[in-house]
Amino acid sequence: MTFRTQLTLRSYSKEILSLYINYLKITFLKLDINSSIFNFPKRRKVITLLKSPHVNKKAKEQFEIKYFKTSISFKKGLSLKVVKNILVNKPKCISLKIKM
Repeated sequence: MTFRTQLTLRSYSKEILSLYINYLKITFLKLDINSSIFNFPKRRKVITLLKSPHVNKKAKEQFEIKYFKTSISFKKGLSLKVVKNILVNKPKCISLKIKM
């Protein structure tokens, strides 16, 4: 059974995301699955906290988190066996969203 599928990968580590995408490319080539990859622009989330909670309002500290996002779409679709293989070998720092 096949479905029209789109995978969205999101991570805070660009290196791990690119390694996992290369792994997926090799897997899709072995299984003869046509896919197209689209990279989204990176997103930044800035958090500002007060250093001193009591008096000094001017003393602030900023933290930043960068997120990298990639989308992979398939023309024919994926079987459930391939989707299970993708989910088993996924690193923990990558979030995966599957849209069928």
